[in-house]
Amino acid sequence: MSDESMNLQAANRNADDEMDRRVLHALETAPRIDVPADFAECVARQLPARRPTSLTATHYGQSAVFLGMILTLVMLIALTLHNGRHATFGLAESLLLTQFLALTVWLSVRYHGVR
Repeated sequence: MSDESMNLQAANRNADDEMDRRVLHALETAPRIDVPADFAECVARQLPARRPTSLTATHYGQSAVFLGMILTLVMLIALTLHNGRHATFGLAESLLLTQFLALTVWLSVRYHGVR
């Protein structure tokens, strides 16, 4: 009986050694990479078709500046009419006037291409 357990241990050790050799051989062997010649074409064919891009200019920024100028001018007029007979400019009126002038100068420089 004691011989059988020794034989089993030796058989298990041999099986473990054989498994270790196989694992080491598999890990040490570099995989062979085989890429077909038309691989890029096959991948390109599977991609969805590109939508055409729009080439028209939108001018969203210019529209926003015009809207800002109009709103600033309306607020400036409303604040000056609200004061009535007083011809003095307060802080709010001064800031709105400065903003209106800055938007006007920026838009005219941008429109005429002067830099």
